[in-house]
Amino acid sequence: MGEQVSSLRDSCLDRWLEAGVPAWGVAEWAGVSASWIALRYPHRFRLEDIEIDWEHLEEILRLPDIP
Repeated sequence: MGEQVSSLRDSCLDRWLEAGVPAWGVAEWAGVSASWIALRYPHRFRLEDIEIDWEHLEEILRLPDIP
């Protein structure tokens, strides 16, 4: 095929993540940790479509008033 085994493996793992296989499942099949998967394929874990309620976040992170 002309590709190195590591390139084919990386492509396969990336495809599994893209298909929605949980990171822990991909990690188990690949014989690595889920944290390794997250570090190696961070683009599969971006939350660009998430909307953040900034006002609520500010409210819950606000420090208490000191008398």
